[in-house]
Amino acid sequence: MMTPVLIGSRALKFWFPEFQLKEDADWDIISESKIGESEWHDPNILYNREFAERYLTRETVAFNGKEIHVMSPMGLALIKRSHLWRDLSFQKHITHYHQYLSKFYSQSTRTDTQFLNKRIELTKRLYPKGNPNLMQKKNEFFSDAVTKKYAHDWLHELVAFYDKPLYSRLLRTPELAWCERDKWETFTDTEKVQCVAEETYVIAIERFMVPNEWKFPEKLAYIKSLDKVCTTLCSGWFRDYAIDNYPQLVSVFNKQKFDQVLEKIILTAESDRRYHHE
Repeated sequence: MMTPVLIGSRALKFWFPEFQLKEDADWDIISESKIGESEWHDPNILYNREFAERYLTRETVAFNGKEIHVMSPMGLALIKRSHLWRDLSFQKHITHYHQYLSKFYSQSTRTDTQFLNKRIELTKRLYPKGNPNLMQKKNEFFSDAVTKKYAHDWLHELVAFYDKPLYSRLLRTPELAWCERDKWETFTDTEKVQCVAEETYVIAIERFMVPNEWKFPEKLAYIKSLDKVCTTLCSGWFRDYAIDNYPQLVSVFNKQKFDQVLEKIILTAESDRRYHHE
């Protein structure tokens, strides 16, 4: 019989007393069967049993007349990190992760990483979510359900930090949307953050600013778009980088980017009108 192990927000509160816990927060417990009014986590799915055994501590809390052991901060960090490719409660998870747990993940061993990868693999099987297919021509890749008033590549040129968009340095060929990991690794940390930020700005313009006639709050558009980069619109190493560097990506937000793009769009439209009038 396995030892019941507390995870989730109450375990986070145990290790970090300053964490603001809701009074009605669930008791998330990995156990052989449901204990009282707890939120039961089946040990036979998502590598829960293995996590409960490896990251068990001697610390306990009382619940429903039982002593429940508390999972270690490293175990909590790995479980939290395994949630972050999904859009379910993303803001809650990304906030908890970076405020309290990412420092433990940064100290993870090879075995810790293996546990994380196994849990992510099992989570993707249990909660499948389609990933974008990059092995197609760019005009096909960008022809999704979102109506685009302006060409995606043109918007990238408008938000670029340098003379051309950073993503263009990653492409396998100019025609394909596929980006090469080896080329990404030649970027500096600053360039990596800027590259993700460029994509985030473009998504924000396409999905929030243009459809709302530029009357949508700019930072909210940026944050919502960054969340999409971390979950549904990107995959693989690019998405992982956005998740692991989320605070830095939020910090580079600059409203002037949106102002500059809108100004360029207006000037282009006026130029086109003059050209057609002449």
